[in-house]
Amino acid sequence: MALNFDEFQKVVETAQQADAVKADLKRALKKVTSAVSALQAALGEVDAVLADEYVSTPRTRKPRQPRAEKAEGDSTPAKKPGRPKKAQA
Repeated sequence: MALNFDEFQKVVETAQQADAVKADLKRALKKVTSAVSALQAALGEVDAVLADEYVSTPRTRKPRQPRAEKAEGDSTPAKKPGRPKKAQA
């Protein structure tokens, strides 16, 4: 059985395409595997929240800082937090 060069070239090209397809499938499989593991982790958290013995912890807030008071002879107002307003042109 003698292969001519054209048939041999076609065999090589199909093998290269098959390797490319295998690489694409491996990448897709890795993405799916990571998505499934993330989903399993999320389902574990949901199970923990929906359990009968789950108690949520209340958040604690930091106390507010009082505003700086104006000094006695100072005519400028105390600085307010936030972005300064644009000057009217």
